Amino acid sequence: MKICLVNSSYQGTNSPFEKYDKLPDHSRYIPKSRHEFVTRWVTKTNAKAEIDEICKEPFDMFLNYMWGIESDVVAGVEATKYLESKGVPVLMNPSWFLVKDKLDLQHAAMKVGFSIPRDTPGRYPKIVKYADGCGSLKLDYNSICHTQDEVQKRIAYLKGDNKTFDVMVQDYIIGTECSAMVIEMGDTVAGLNPLRYVFPTDMSPEKEFLTWHNKFEACENGTIQYALVEGEDAENLKNGAIDAFKALGLIRGGCWARVDMRLERDTGDVYVIEVNSLPVVFYPVGNKLSDDLVIEHTFPGGHGALMDVMLATKVLQQRKNQAQCQRATALFDRMAPGYNDVWQKTGLREFQILFAAHYDFSGSVLDLGCGTGAFGKILDEQGIRPKIHGIDISPGMLKQPWVKQYYQQPVRIGPLEELVKPQTADEVDHIVCFGVLNFLDPIFFKAVFAKMFMLARRSITVNIDDLTPDFVRLNAAKHGKLLSVNHVRTVQDFGVPNGWRLVYKKCGKMFTSPSMGPDVYGYGMRFERV
Repeated sequence: MKICLVNSSYQGTNSPFEKYDKLPDHSRYIPKSRHEFVTRWVTKTNAKAEIDEICKEPFDMFLNYMWGIESDVVAGVEATKYLESKGVPVLMNPSWFLVKDKLDLQHAAMKVGFSIPRDTPGRYPKIVKYADGCGSLKLDYNSICHTQDEVQKRIAYLKGDNKTFDVMVQDYIIGTECSAMVIEMGDTVAGLNPLRYVFPTDMSPEKEFLTWHNKFEACENGTIQYALVEGEDAENLKNGAIDAFKALGLIRGGCWARVDMRLERDTGDVYVIEVNSLPVVFYPVGNKLSDDLVIEHTFPGGHGALMDVMLATKVLQQRKNQAQCQRATALFDRMAPGYNDVWQKTGLREFQILFAAHYDFSGSVLDLGCGTGAFGKILDEQGIRPKIHGIDISPGMLKQPWVKQYYQQPVRIGPLEELVKPQTADEVDHIVCFGVLNFLDPIFFKAVFAKMFMLARRSITVNIDDLTPDFVRLNAAKHGKLLSVNHVRTVQDFGVPNGWRLVYKKCGKMFTSPSMGPDVYGYGMRFERV
């Protein structure tokens, strides 16, 4: 794809953020051979004319990085509304997300029930801050107040400095400053690995929060560091972030966010502080602003896979995958009556037998593109009887007896890009996928592959067909626009995620096409959690 990064211009604004904003650029992490990224700038004073010119260029997608609220000096809400009105595909930071502030978060918390700091009468210390704006603007150690007189003086100071922003007073939560990113994946929301801010040991608890200085300078110079949160605290933080994202009505279009939270020292309770529409991701390689670190170290496939997950979600929301799904369904429905006879003679079957004989599949298995249930039959023949769940796009395949005999019913019917979702309730021990990944386009492939690593507790076993150009050409001639893609290079670029190891990879003959003739070779692969 050719993708436009639409950024707010600082030209002539004297914005306090300009000094610190190194600006996102996806090409730092994603090669041009995968996606081409071009940055365009929009000023607040000339936004419509500049957006008109940008929209004349042949971009496949627009990533919106304009961030200014109405009172800011940079382009933001109104410019975003105008970009959205142009009818071009816009991803990230919708106008209805931009206008939400900390007071909206407060109202959402009261309505839904997740925890935010209140203004409890008689409880101190308090923190006094702007309800609008971002970046810890005007937050410093004097924001912490121990008496009502200090609170009133701080309110007066903030109102005197900026007459357009609302001011809010909250209980200051003694505890750990944390954050977690959330991202839309299809029609669900996933929480990524939370992190906590590690302050110097000689700093008092009342100073362990992100002031303007701490956020932009102490984090960057390493005075404040980060650590990934694990265990029960991590799950609680992820759930808090997801609850806040949903409560603000950001599902189906919000795309992603970073949710700042406090983990109370004495109780372990999670308090949501703020929901930021633009995580600090795709910034200069090696930066110390936290969010890129989370993607680099914990997101399967790294920044490239993250980008494709976001693009895939947008495509799904636009329903642009429907024609390909219909073609794939029709093909497999036609193949279903004779599929088992063809499969019995394939090299793919030999790979499946090998995996079943030498690797563990105990517990629960999710078979993506399960078809007639052939892998379930192989497991049963070797005395392996896990609880097997299936997903397949073809109702015709699911009428065959093996899938009814060996798989949990009902098998879910639909495309992998829609039904593979990283939700806790769907986690399984093992995920297998045989003979179908080549039908996914590269964006959906990386998105599905990343989600597989999020869902599987113990192992992932797949085959990747090394399709020749001749096969792809013949397939296109026979089946029209039905995709058939060689993902061998994509898997190499994806790499082995942290916490996993590649325990098996071997090339072999997968099948001979019954309708087109060429032998198809590919790789059998097995990944296991460390």
